Amino acid sequence: MMQFNSKIIPHPDVVSTEMEDNEAVLLHLTTKKYYSLNETGLRIWQMLGKGSTPMQISEGLQCEFNITPEKANDSVMSLLKELAHEQLIEVDCA
Repeated sequence: MMQFNSKIIPHPDVVSTEMEDNEAVLLHLTTKKYYSLNETGLRIWQMLGKGSTPMQISEGLQCEFNITPEKANDSVMSLLKELAHEQLIEVDCA
């Protein structure tokens, strides 16, 4: 179960490409499905790649986008749930 202190990592079979317009495309190499991320989604993905927890990501979004903690928390958890559903991320139990 995903929590704000969980260590979430990108799935090893997912590759990402950042686009010029602050968006990204993800490709799951096993399922062959493509996904797109907007600017906020890209920032969340980048922070996941650096080992940030959902709480750290939320705090980063609050500063970077000048949004409330509630909005940041909702945005982070909503996207992480979608990414998990599509098997684009894993909860690191180590």
